[in-house]
Amino acid sequence: MASPAPNGTATNVVVGFANLYIAPANTTAPTLATTGVGTTVATPWVPAGFTETGVTINMDRKTSSIMVEELSSPVGVYADTSDLTIDISFAEDTIPNIANAYGGGTITLVTPTTGVAGSTTLTLADALETLALLVVARNTFDLDRLIYIPEMVSAGKVKTQYQRAKAARSYPATFTAICPLSAITVTDATAAAS
Repeated sequence: MASPAPNGTATNVVVGFANLYIAPANTTAPTLATTGVGTTVATPWVPAGFTETGVTINMDRKTSSIMVEELSSPVGVYADTSDLTIDISFAEDTIPNIANAYGGGTITLVTPTTGVAGSTTLTLADALETLALLVVARNTFDLDRLIYIPEMVSAGKVKTQYQRAKAARSYPATFTAICPLSAITVTDATAAAS
């Protein structure tokens, strides 16, 4: 007996990295490029830069089943909580990336003058800074996919090792969405503008 033929579409299997951009909370997402690829992500969006392990998006839904005596299967399943997180390990050792990983703070710049060295100082804060995150990747059409989350906070455990020649320093971060799921969008470009 012959095996069944696979019923998938090989061109729908996509590999590749994504770029992460960060902006103040509720910053409007950019519009897709008219070509469908090369979407311009401009200020106030800031690229996160290189990462150690790419960008990982996690969705964790906790549910409750509604059961009745007469059936062995639920008559309904409802979401109790829906947690969307983005995991990233910032590979670029910059003060803004440290601030994003640690949950925010105030960055102060000192311009060099005679007798005073220039500097950048991060002062951490007790309150978590709310940010907007944008993930830009390729889709099955080899065009842009934009994943937009208007409100997230970085509230994970960060561990950075300062060691000689073992590995590059990195700043792992877990961003948690604090907006309604209905505010999160995934947009695929499907064709260039005519």
